[in-house]
Amino acid sequence: MKREVNFLDKLGSLIPGYNGYSERESRRNCDKLLRQTMTKKLDDVEKKISNRIDESINNKDLDSMRKFESCRKDLNTLISEIKYAPYGASALFTDMQLKEDELEQVYKYDIAMMELANHLESNYATCEANHMIDSTNLLRSKLKERNEFISNYK
Repeated sequence: MKREVNFLDKLGSLIPGYNGYSERESRRNCDKLLRQTMTKKLDDVEKKISNRIDESINNKDLDSMRKFESCRKDLNTLISEIKYAPYGASALFTDMQLKEDELEQVYKYDIAMMELANHLESNYATCEANHMIDSTNLLRSKLKERNEFISNYK
C-alpha cells in the first residue's frame, strides 16, 4: 500500500534543496550527539581528576595537586570549546556548502577527536598529570584543525 503524501512532503518537493536540508539537519543532530558523548566522557575524566586532586591533598603532595588542578582546568576549558565548536553541516541558506568529500574530512577529525577522548577516559588512572595535559593539548589541536577546516567553507 502506497503512503499518502502529506502537506509537508508536498511542500518539500516544491522547495529546491529541501532534501538536502533534511540531510543537513540529521547531520547536525548526529554532530550534536557526538559532542554530547565526547563531552560526557571528558566530564567523567574531569571528575576522576578531581578525585586524584583530593588524594594528592590527603597525601600532602601539593606539587601533584597543582599539576592535576592545572590539568582539570585545562580539560574543563576544552569541554566548553567542544560544546560550542562549529557544526560540520552548513546552514540552510548559506552560499557555501560543505561537499561530501569535505564533510568526510570533518568526520575524520571527529573520529580522531573521539579516539583521543576515549584514550583520556581509559588511561586517566595510570596517567601522570603531564601526560594528561599533553593528551588534552593534542585533542585541542585536533579541534582547532577541524574548526579551521570548517571555517574555510562557511
